[in-house]
Amino acid sequence: MIHVKRHVSQGILIETTKRSIFTMSQNNSNTTDSSRQQRLKILGQDEIDTLFRRPCFTEEEREQYFSLSLLEQEVLDELKTTNSKIAFVLQLGYFKARCMFFAFTTNDVATDMKYVAERCLPYTAKPDCAVTKITRLKHHRLILALCKYKPCDDNDRQQLEAKAREAATVSGKPVYVFRQISYFLSERRIVSPAYSSLQDMIGKVLTDEQNRMSEILREQLKPSEIQDMKDLLDDTSGLHAITQLKREPSDFSATEIKREVERGVRIRDLYRLSKRVLPALKISNESIKYYASLVGYYSAFRLKRLETWNVYIYLLCFIHHRYQCHCDNLLAGFIYYVRKFTDEAKAIAKDRVYEHRVEANQNLYKAAQVLKLFTTTDEIIKDAPFHEVQDKAFAILEREKLDHVAEHIATQVTFDQTAFQWEHIEKLGLQFKRYLRPVLTSTDLKGAPPQTRLI
Repeated sequence: MIHVKRHVSQGILIETTKRSIFTMSQNNSNTTDSSRQQRLKILGQDEIDTLFRRPCFTEEEREQYFSLSLLEQEVLDELKTTNSKIAFVLQLGYFKARCMFFAFTTNDVATDMKYVAERCLPYTAKPDCAVTKITRLKHHRLILALCKYKPCDDNDRQQLEAKAREAATVSGKPVYVFRQISYFLSERRIVSPAYSSLQDMIGKVLTDEQNRMSEILREQLKPSEIQDMKDLLDDTSGLHAITQLKREPSDFSATEIKREVERGVRIRDLYRLSKRVLPALKISNESIKYYASLVGYYSAFRLKRLETWNVYIYLLCFIHHRYQCHCDNLLAGFIYYVRKFTDEAKAIAKDRVYEHRVEANQNLYKAAQVLKLFTTTDEIIKDAPFHEVQDKAFAILEREKLDHVAEHIATQVTFDQTAFQWEHIEKLGLQFKRYLRPVLTSTDLKGAPPQTRLI
């Protein structure tokens, strides 16, 4: 059994699985003696040691794994020789930790052996764990019965391979397939095969899966479409087309948006091709994303060295994923500028309202002074002509502003902040053309029937 608690480094696993595809594609055939020398890299060495190497216990771990239950003690008591008993306890402790059996010598496990002898067989003068193969196999059977496990027989291996093939259709990541068959072994309480056996099985399954997709691709692609794929790896302009497509916008500047629009136009037809072909491959979105990441990981030079049809699969997945990212990039830029323009308009409208309120307060004070003209006899003589009164009033507050103040007092009119916002938005037409229009004109918008008019 391989428990979920066996932690693995995601970074190392992703790195090694990407490197492994390069080896697997170069050796795109059934597993042979020569290919075993370059087995699929699934785990880093630290992970391999954690999962498949005999554990090196601390004092606390020895206390945990070498302690015996009543049933285990009964089985131990039935063994005849001291060597057999020590070897049994050691193998049982290692199995509890790894759910696997290990071959070891007395020198390999001297510290653990001494602990077991002192704990379980205190009167042993010179502890030793050397036993015959027959005795060792007998220990294995006893331990499997105690732990309710079973060895991985031919039927289990067939089911394990079937599970691996099923997982390979979900994700092309070797580590994903490895985890799925690990869960399978754990749930069925089956002793895991050796790591090298799992490497060979997963490598074969992934190679078969790529061969299956390649056969479908041969039937789906037309000669002109194959040429379009080849053109992505050409460097006639001094820079591979695929290298240019890998680039993402560094910001939302008009220049970067323009370049991203051009990339989208360049791969739009290939994206439509991917939408037609990829469903025929019957692979998951996770697999599409993974194969796309391989194009981002490898240089154009290294891609050319891989098996041709496998590269076409990777390229189609990359185009499919890249075009979706392209749309996301443009819409993210669109949202960024809409928010920017909206926030700017709100801020300016708020300032305009504040300015108008300050001015209105100032004008209201002056309007009060105008009213005092009619109550203060010192300002205007009693029989003064009306035009003189007007002249004095307008000298304090201009006619137009006085009208505004009068209307404000009479109607309690408030300042419309929304109107100020739209007034500012009307001035942003050139910026809309520069930042928003390129996104909308290059994006295919779809929606429900009620949204048709808006679109």
